[in-house]
Amino acid sequence: MANVLGDFTKKREFLACIDSDGCVMDTVRIKHMDVFCPELIRTFALEDQADLITSAWEDINLHSITRGISRFESVVLVFDRLKNHGVEVPGGEEIAAWVATSNELSTATLKQEVLRTGSLALRKLQQWNTTCNRRIQTLEPTFEPFSGVENSLRQLHAVADVAVVSAANESAIASEWNRYGLARHADVIFGQEVGSKANSIATMLACGYEGRKVVMVGDSMGDAQAAAANGVAFVPILPGREAESWRRLQEEALPKLLHGTFRPAYQAELLAALRSALHG
Repeated sequence: MANVLGDFTKKREFLACIDSDGCVMDTVRIKHMDVFCPELIRTFALEDQADLITSAWEDINLHSITRGISRFESVVLVFDRLKNHGVEVPGGEEIAAWVATSNELSTATLKQEVLRTGSLALRKLQQWNTTCNRRIQTLEPTFEPFSGVENSLRQLHAVADVAVVSAANESAIASEWNRYGLARHADVIFGQEVGSKANSIATMLACGYEGRKVVMVGDSMGDAQAAAANGVAFVPILPGREAESWRRLQEEALPKLLHGTFRPAYQAELLAALRSALHG
């Protein structure tokens, strides 16, 4: 797989952009509840609020329509819930301001903002982000692809170029996909380092793909919004129904895309299924 577009060459008419965590790899609960959440509590010394933070983090990142948002956006939402309970996190407003105004929520832009402002709160956020990435690398052997993923990826890659479009750390994505032999079914990786999924899809479209021949595959409304922002199709991998969703992609959605019959009514049906699997 190429890193971003350095070694990428368009080969096919069709393009599949595919999220990784919670879509290809069964990683979401482990990463969020074993790494992101406890490290947030530790880094910001919020042990007295651990139960509230844990409950909020799980709801925001696993069960609601905010599933799949940036880890940095998740921090802001959790700090907002703490504020609603009368707990003010020092520097929380600085973090919220950066998240609200940054053109890209990435490791690189956070580093630049820390250097520009010298903000202690953003430095803590940077420390949390770095620690999470390091811990995830040690956990990687416990992650596995969902059932049916490799077969579906093989079929996709036979007819479409494949781009991994994820908010996860790029090196972690590459390691996970290589470990299970999935990397041969993908052409390029867009990870956390390069910013939003919508921008990543736009970058791929600029390589010469027609929007009607592009699909985004993901497990969150954020993935759906990234697809809609670029005028491309979206196919959900439903939380808790991953194997069934990959079969539906392979047997139903992909043929519609290839034959030009991926209609608005069908797209609405797919979006309704994802909304029903989440709340909020």
